[in-house]
Amino acid sequence: MAANNEGIGRHLLALAAGCFMMVSAVRADDWPQFRGGAALGNASFARPPLAWTAGTHVAWRTEIPGAGWSQPVVVGERVFLTTAVMPGAGRPSGMMGGVVSLSTWGMGSQPTEPVEFRLLCLDRSTGQLLWSKTVDDLKPAFGKHSSNTFATETPCGSTDLVHAFFGATGTVVALDHAGNERWRKNLGAHPTVNQFGTGSSPLLQVAADGRRRLFVQQYAEDLAEIVCLDAADGSELWRAARDKGTAWSTPIIWSNGGVDEVVTAGQGSIIAYDAATGAERWRYGGLDTSFACSVVADAEAVYFGTSSPGSKAPSGAIARGCRGDLTPPKGSTQGGSLLWSKTKSGAGMPSPVIAGDHLYFFDKIVVCCDRRTGVEKYRKRLPGGSTSVGSPLVVGDRIYLVNERGKVIVLQTGAEFKILAESSVGGADEIFWATPAVTGDALLIRSSDALYCIKE
Repeated sequence: MAANNEGIGRHLLALAAGCFMMVSAVRADDWPQFRGGAALGNASFARPPLAWTAGTHVAWRTEIPGAGWSQPVVVGERVFLTTAVMPGAGRPSGMMGGVVSLSTWGMGSQPTEPVEFRLLCLDRSTGQLLWSKTVDDLKPAFGKHSSNTFATETPCGSTDLVHAFFGATGTVVALDHAGNERWRKNLGAHPTVNQFGTGSSPLLQVAADGRRRLFVQQYAEDLAEIVCLDAADGSELWRAARDKGTAWSTPIIWSNGGVDEVVTAGQGSIIAYDAATGAERWRYGGLDTSFACSVVADAEAVYFGTSSPGSKAPSGAIARGCRGDLTPPKGSTQGGSLLWSKTKSGAGMPSPVIAGDHLYFFDKIVVCCDRRTGVEKYRKRLPGGSTSVGSPLVVGDRIYLVNERGKVIVLQTGAEFKILAESSVGGADEIFWATPAVTGDALLIRSSDALYCIKE
């Protein structure tokens, strides 16, 4: 166990050197944006409980009005999250009542009443609501899937500002920690495939020169763009377009040959742009599907895995030093900059994670691969009888995963499948699709009804 922890520690140091994504001057145990900071779902600093029983370890539970699948973010003593409140609206559906039901694969209906798009601030220690800010109050131009929400995009925070993006309205807003609006910009609302709705979270980067950049991705049916804004005042720095097509992934920052890149995953391809200028650096195309999940990276490669109904569920690793068009020849899955590529292992909605020498994909099953070769180590069905939608967390030598019914499964990292613990949170009728957050000794887990703080 000690050797395993040491290896993971060395890997996380390399990952931090290769992926620069942390927000300036946040505390080591903050969780300031989607999947945390530079480690992309890795939280070596955290000390959450391994397991708990009903009624224990729940430090607080706060009812959240409306609906939202955004992850809670933590900066200092504050927790931020978004929600969408609409008259007469019920909770979002889960897998059985939503995604896997053929009756919900038609066009989502547009709301007939205005929706309040809110940003909430809670006290980290007690869960008390400190303030609620209505960013927009209007009828969205497009509908959404019954399992999605109008507040699925996760906000991102720094020591002075919190930035929120609502894809359904196109509004990007910056508030200070007291809830005062500092700036806003509207990028327009755009239709998604079958009106499934939006879900790409903004990404905040602090460059080596101290400049803060906010990246907002809108991959839709009528356009597909990523826009870079100055996080301090909202002014546009650059924008880059690609072929149209809906995607719900969130971009990442990757250091490739000393250049910070914004790596985006969309319909049929992965494209990387220079974070400072927006110039395209490389692309990998030929994929037969889009991305609901995001990619992950370390100092050596960008790793991807995705799937959708009818796709070949591709996965692979794109090596550092890559430049230009990396798309393999038609009929081939191999290219010069690929460490490996294969099919039938890509994830559904949860983003993959890296732990030590291994890469993990999740759905109703977990697939563990050697991250350097792609060789599969195991493929196992997860307990709980339900799929997972939120992305997993790596905490030391453990992987925490919350399925849609509120079962928290803790796996041992490594090449052998081992379940360390199973616990539950919430009531039997609550749905859990949001990615959890971790801070210090606490797990923050959002359901369709509430936000839970689980800690020793």
